[in-house]
Amino acid sequence: MLAKATPVLPYHWGHLAFIVVAALPPVVSVWMAGRLGHWDAWAWFPPVFYFVIIPIIDQLVGRNADNPPDTDVPQLEHSLFYAALPLACVPLQIGLMLWGAWVFATAPFGPIGGAGWIISLGCIGGILGINVAHELIHKTSRLEQWAGGLLLSTVLYGSFKIEHVYGHHVDVATPRDTSTARPGQTVYAFLARALRHNIPKAFALDRARAVRRGTLGNRIWRSELLVWYAASAFWALACVLIAGTWQGLIYFAGQALVAVCLLEIINYIEHYGLQRRLLADGRYERVNPRHSWNSDFLVTNLLLFNLQRHSDHHAHPARRYQVLRHFDESPQLPFGYATAVVLALCPPLWRRIMDPRVARYAQTSSPGTTNTSTA
Repeated sequence: MLAKATPVLPYHWGHLAFIVVAALPPVVSVWMAGRLGHWDAWAWFPPVFYFVIIPIIDQLVGRNADNPPDTDVPQLEHSLFYAALPLACVPLQIGLMLWGAWVFATAPFGPIGGAGWIISLGCIGGILGINVAHELIHKTSRLEQWAGGLLLSTVLYGSFKIEHVYGHHVDVATPRDTSTARPGQTVYAFLARALRHNIPKAFALDRARAVRRGTLGNRIWRSELLVWYAASAFWALACVLIAGTWQGLIYFAGQALVAVCLLEIINYIEHYGLQRRLLADGRYERVNPRHSWNSDFLVTNLLLFNLQRHSDHHAHPARRYQVLRHFDESPQLPFGYATAVVLALCPPLWRRIMDPRVARYAQTSSPGTTNTSTA
């Protein structure tokens, strides 16, 4: 008997949108600048695409709150097609990051163009690097785990692999979590707090894991953090050699900083103002779909491997992106993440839109159910 074919979601091929992300610097910025000139202007095209054009497309295409039928979920989860796409981003991210160092050193950029190029490649690192790594580090396969760590090393943030899984997912929506924005906190205050605390927190968590495993004595040789930061040092050296100048180091550090800041801005958006209830026994209620902001705007979800279905991700961290679900009871953003990033950078506008929604969900806060709407 023939095995039943893996079911195909209506937007099956849409997840190849990561190719568009990867194509922007070489196909648009460099090729168009080579033909038309204006290198400094074209260097800025990727962030303009992500944060101006994508929000417009999001609004035109709209939302998709459909969930895959429960009967199809097991087959979808084991689909090689969906598993291969995040892994395909690893050589793309590494190749683009290294190629970007050569362009930075050889293209006729002025200071404005050079800054635009670093920001552009940093956006690529945030999307193809950290966002895809976020999908991979939650999986149980050794290949996906190491692929995720390798991606994080390209943006100097290997610590995220430890802090996110063993810190953020444990303490999310509580005062202990440095990756959960408090009500009324600006994105700038949040960024300063996250950048100051999250890396030291990863080292503390790594030490605690070594104590539990009884490997503290030889921890320096068995620490994941050592591996990922050694990989980052290798990428930094590679950028210097490719650029043929110490400016390659400026490029590498700059694109990494942009990628990390973009990640932390997304963290700010994902949990802004949401809190778990403190129970009578001194513990916090279990994480449920009401503790993350959700967004069903289809285009950005395709670009980000369904990152915006964040409520289900926190309720079920190992669930693969293609079967993440919409929950009716989750707090819903009125826009996609691309729009939210722009609004978050303007705190008065962000608070005018979001604070009433935070207050509304605080008033109705209660242990959530897990009803979903199935297509």
